Amino acid sequence: MVIMGLVSLILLGRGAAVLFLDRYHNSFLDIFFKITTVYGEFIGFFISFVVLLSVSIKDRKKYIFTLAISALLSLVISQSCKHVLFSSEHRPSYYYNELKSVDGVDHHKNNSFPSGHTSAAFTFVTILAFAINKKWMHVFLPILAAFVGVSRIYLGQHFLIDVVVGAIIGIFTATISFYFFDKFWSNRSNDKITSK
Repeated sequence: MVIMGLVSLILLGRGAAVLFLDRYHNSFLDIFFKITTVYGEFIGFFISFVVLLSVSIKDRKKYIFTLAISALLSLVISQSCKHVLFSSEHRPSYYYNELKSVDGVDHHKNNSFPSGHTSAAFTFVTILAFAINKKWMHVFLPILAAFVGVSRIYLGQHFLIDVVVGAIIGIFTATISFYFFDKFWSNRSNDKITSK
């Protein structure tokens, strides 16, 4: 998914994806993407938390803790980029006044880079993919996160580059957190065994 996004960045102009998706607005897609986009918010964290309650009791605490830490790390990185490092990056509606509006969604003008929703969604699904060893989930989860990214473009909130970088931040923070805490939990378990 991320590789497709990177290739698209090379082939397309900055606003091409925004203008392309804006042409296909209809009531079904408006509702679909309004619903999909919330997986990049607290509700997505909550859904992921509930799903992690289904993993084995032995690993549950590790995955929930890793989800919380990686979500926080992803949030700090994406918001620091948005409001400090790249605070002058404007959103699509700053450049394109004619973008179609969706009921209940305000077109923001500033703090475009990167997409926090996309970074959060990819953080959540990466941790879930580590926790749940089912092939269909390994297909479904990246598609879900990609739809969150597409929703941000469709709703006129972000450019493609914002979404792709958001996805990279999410995958990176979740992967680093997972490997760090997986090692930490393994060492803790070994210490308990040797102390007995």
